[in-house]
Amino acid sequence: MRIALISDIHEDIISLKSALKIIERERCDEIVCLGDTLGYPYMRGGYEKSRDLSECINIVRQNCSTVLLGNHDLFHMKWLPKFYKGFEFPDNWYEFSQEEQTLFSKNRVWNYSDDLPITLSEGEREYMLSLQEYSTIEVNNRNILFSHSMYPNFTAYVCASRHDTVRLREHFHYLKESQIEISICGHLHMEGLGIAYEAQNSLFSKLFPGFVYYSYGERIIRKRLSCITIPAIADNGQENGFAILNITKECNNNVYSINSLSLNTNRRFIL
Repeated sequence: MRIALISDIHEDIISLKSALKIIERERCDEIVCLGDTLGYPYMRGGYEKSRDLSECINIVRQNCSTVLLGNHDLFHMKWLPKFYKGFEFPDNWYEFSQEEQTLFSKNRVWNYSDDLPITLSEGEREYMLSLQEYSTIEVNNRNILFSHSMYPNFTAYVCASRHDTVRLREHFHYLKESQIEISICGHLHMEGLGIAYEAQNSLFSKLFPGFVYYSYGERIIRKRLSCITIPAIADNGQENGFAILNITKECNNNVYSINSLSLNTNRRFIL
């Protein structure tokens, strides 16, 4: 089984279509979108003239088996997350200006001041509001969690100011209680992959307690509680891309690996 994983599209229709061409060529069985379809960051993005919000929504709606919500999606729909921790939203949150939101939350909620405003049709808004914040599937007796970010802030709408090790500890505790072994998220706009395993009493765990970052390519997923973060589709100045989760059978055992693929060949060869 091969599951294509896309995230952080941010209205970049050209990069999204490029990814879909590769996904089709790779013969993936299904596509999962991990959120942030909306939200063009004009201070970082270089595709303002080509961006196409409606077409991006239409493409993920038609091609993805699972589409999830991210922080930018919630912000532009003026919708509050169901799962979050670290800040209590007042009822009139969206009546505040962005500057007032930042001051009131003491930087615990993402600031979206560099996002251009958007206009959603009634059908597009209805579709976006129908989406969930996370999804869990079972593949060959291993449960896999898909979300935009880590528990309990699955959408990353509330910032986690704590160190990765603290957030991961809480996330891994949730995975263990939910009998989930693999967690895959976006949000961090990796140039490759970030992989973290539940800490063990080993020298490696003590030296690298959080995410270990890898360049583009394939990595075997060990049979331990793991959290993996993938690249962004959007070309916001970094080397953008997507990932494919591969499940193969070797010697009667299922082997899980994840391959991150770059969409920017020019920067890939420079790097």
